[in-house]
Amino acid sequence: MRRESNIVLIGFMGSGKTSIGKRLSLRMKWEFIDMDDFIEKREGMSVSKIFAEKGEDYFRNIERELCLRFSEPKCKIIATGGGVIKNEKNMRNLKLGGVIVYLSSTPETIAYNLRNDDSRPLLKCEDKLGRIRELLGQREPVYKKYADITIDVSELNMEDTLNKITEEYNRYEDKHNKRTKH
Repeated sequence: MRRESNIVLIGFMGSGKTSIGKRLSLRMKWEFIDMDDFIEKREGMSVSKIFAEKGEDYFRNIERELCLRFSEPKCKIIATGGGVIKNEKNMRNLKLGGVIVYLSSTPETIAYNLRNDDSRPLLKCEDKLGRIRELLGQREPVYKKYADITIDVSELNMEDTLNKITEEYNRYEDKHNKRTKH
């Protein structure tokens, strides 16, 4: 059986969507798309600069456009921006052609992963860990709502993470394909 559904990685910034997505695409020999990188290339400026110069609404409009564009199952690994889940239509579109994988992580792990990263507009504050806790508290129920698969990556190394995603994806697709054949 040929699997075609995209694997759509969602999760908070710093949860590893890009690094995991790149490695997963190599393993599966599928195209990798990082939505934030895609937007940066298209706009010719960083996400941070887009937020500062054109505003969050402008950025979210581009994001919505891409979610629609990537709604077809095409054997892609798609790393979404951390806030893509804020729009229900985005998630419906991504779900049309993909299996949604939530990369869950603790606030402490996220803060550690982002310790040298000053490019995140929503974390430009004194208390980065506090802000991560606050935003994650708001977003986690939404990540869980849309996830077909949830993987806690806090304690996993890259190889274990890739194995777990592949295993859970195959299980999900097998189950889903059996249901659609009846």
